[in-house]
Amino acid sequence: MSGVTVLRSLVLALGVLLGAATGDTGRAAAQANPPAPPPGMTQQQFDALVDAISAAVVKKLTEQGTIPHKPGPADATTPAKPDDDKFRTESRMLADRAHTVFAAFPDLFRHFGDLISQLDRRAAGGTGPGGFFVLLALAVVLGLGAELATRWALVRAHRGILHGHDSAPGPWRLLGLAAVDTLPVLVLAVVARAVGGWWFAGEDAQARLATLVLYGLVAWRSYVLIFRLWFRPSLPVARIVPVNDADARHIYYALSFVTLMSATAKSWTLFLYGSSVPPEAMSAAAVIANVFLTAVHIGAAWSARAAVARWFVAMVEHTHHAGDHIRAALARQWFIFAVALFLAIAAAHLYEVIFARFEVSRAVVRSLGIVIALVLLETLFDYVTRRLAKPANTSETGTVEPRFVDVAARCLRVLVRIVGFVVIAETWVVEVLGLVRPEDMWKAARSGITAGATLFLAYVAWEIVKFLANRYAVRNPVMTPGADPEDMANVAPSNVSRLRTLLPVVRVAMAVIIVVLTVLVVLSELGVNIAPLIAGASVVGLAISFGSQTLVRDVVSGIFYLADDAFRVGEYLDAGKAKGTVEGFTLRSIRLRHQNGQVHTIPFGQLGQITNFSRDWTTVKFNLRFARNTDIEKVRKAVKKIGLEMIEEPEFKRDLLQPLKMQGIADIADNALVLRFKFTCRPIKPTYIQRQAVKRMFQAFSALGIEFAQTMVNVQALGGGQVDPAVLAGAAAQAQSSVQPAAAGGAGS
Repeated sequence: MSGVTVLRSLVLALGVLLGAATGDTGRAAAQANPPAPPPGMTQQQFDALVDAISAAVVKKLTEQGTIPHKPGPADATTPAKPDDDKFRTESRMLADRAHTVFAAFPDLFRHFGDLISQLDRRAAGGTGPGGFFVLLALAVVLGLGAELATRWALVRAHRGILHGHDSAPGPWRLLGLAAVDTLPVLVLAVVARAVGGWWFAGEDAQARLATLVLYGLVAWRSYVLIFRLWFRPSLPVARIVPVNDADARHIYYALSFVTLMSATAKSWTLFLYGSSVPPEAMSAAAVIANVFLTAVHIGAAWSARAAVARWFVAMVEHTHHAGDHIRAALARQWFIFAVALFLAIAAAHLYEVIFARFEVSRAVVRSLGIVIALVLLETLFDYVTRRLAKPANTSETGTVEPRFVDVAARCLRVLVRIVGFVVIAETWVVEVLGLVRPEDMWKAARSGITAGATLFLAYVAWEIVKFLANRYAVRNPVMTPGADPEDMANVAPSNVSRLRTLLPVVRVAMAVIIVVLTVLVVLSELGVNIAPLIAGASVVGLAISFGSQTLVRDVVSGIFYLADDAFRVGEYLDAGKAKGTVEGFTLRSIRLRHQNGQVHTIPFGQLGQITNFSRDWTTVKFNLRFARNTDIEKVRKAVKKIGLEMIEEPEFKRDLLQPLKMQGIADIADNALVLRFKFTCRPIKPTYIQRQAVKRMFQAFSALGIEFAQTMVNVQALGGGQVDPAVLAGAAAQAQSSVQPAAAGGAGS
């Protein structure tokens, strides 16, 4: 058929098409003078060709708008295809493809025989399949033997690193052990590379299979090395995982077996894909390998389920966080989640085999690897905080001092989880689902990454602020409301207790600043205009300030009280209507704990004038009644001696500013000599010091023959007659009245 004839036929077909599209006249003309088919083609074939070309051209011109679409009767009556047509089509394709794959199982062993024949190099002067497998087994034995010999040679190096360390070694010693254990695997890799290049040179089937087997061997031993560094089945002192020896060996050998089977199946599958086996047979072999590996994973998990459960529970119980009982319960049931994960991986592999969607399998395997890496890193962080860090210090009040290593571990945990989530999301969004192109992924995710980084930095900043505040609070305790001063021998001095008092307010202020700045930055990076938010917050704050004048007055008054350093936590205040020790405060009110246990909450706006009994120093004055014939100079010397002894004792040396001494005669009663004593001390435990001083005075006066006054009044009637009871009552009242002023004077001063 010549080109002119074909061109003439196409022109005629186009004329028929345009006639059909523009009106019935053209169609009638075309039907009246039908074109003759070209030589070598029947009329039926020519008509089918014309119809196909006509339909394609009409569709193209209609899409371009050259020919207006005129809905016909079929358009009005024929509904659009429902969405379930696509589902039925895909289901039919899945069934057909699955039937094709499973139908290849009977021919699978025949193709295996073809593979064995491909491994025969005797025609080219090489070895046969039997000799090849013997050489391959010998290469594997040589590699493993080199690794084992190197490990035996490094036993002395292990002992040298751990010499003198019966407990957990430090981080540098752990790194040294890891370097020593890595060397045998490197020797294995070198031997495998040398043997493979020497015995299995070339690009034939034998060389490919040997390379894959030796590569799988090195990969298997590399994974086993990671497990050995964590579990240490023969070196418990350097074990990272919190399990006993039996559990460590059980989990280690289970993981080693699973990794060996996976490496073997991977090498064999890659060899099949590079051979002349038909695709259906390779898919059938992949299905068998998938079922086998799934059974191996589930069996190994079932075998080590109890040991792994103890591992996870030990990690959860070490954290001491809220909700640990729920996490521990989930950790004990980890096998259920593992089986679900293994079945999901098996389903992904089947989907890969049937539809040749290899990215799904890679995404699942990568996600599983990230999950395992996260578990190992969590175990490492737990080991660092549990064994490598120094024991937490405990303050005199029994509070445990926070450690910076715990803060660093929490921040690293969050960072590792964020990175793992980003990698998994990128794998599924870009490679599997195809929602975003790879070149557009980071452009679209730049704002999200900036927002995530901002949130992470805010979390780190808050953890540091909380750590510094808690550590300062533990190192500088204040007087606990209601506590015995004898138990508070090392409370915070007055020059640091002000900062200790302001810590709650500082923490709240820093939290508000961090939250506000973080929210604004994140919203700005996500494309939200934050200017209206700032303006709206200002208007709302102004409205609240006008509508809550009492609240504003309380807050402002509290700010000025704190700025003036009017009180601190642990100090005793007299606020007029209420007295007590400052137990705490908020931005609006203060809490006073009465010595009897009541709590008074007073807004700062109603606090008014306050009297602080616990600031800087206090002078304690008290009176004692002695017999009227007491030697005053003897009492003075005895009291001076007691005061000097007390001020030199370690128990009182820090608190006593001026020693105990006698001021002089405060009053002369009918039957007593009232003497006044005083001392100056810090306002931490003055009553305790007073009790100790009075006790020592009582013991010293008894030894010196100094007698205290008697409160009994002797009344003798003239003539030895009976005493009138009214006279006795009057004398007793007079004696009582002489005691009360002296006591009142001592308390008031």
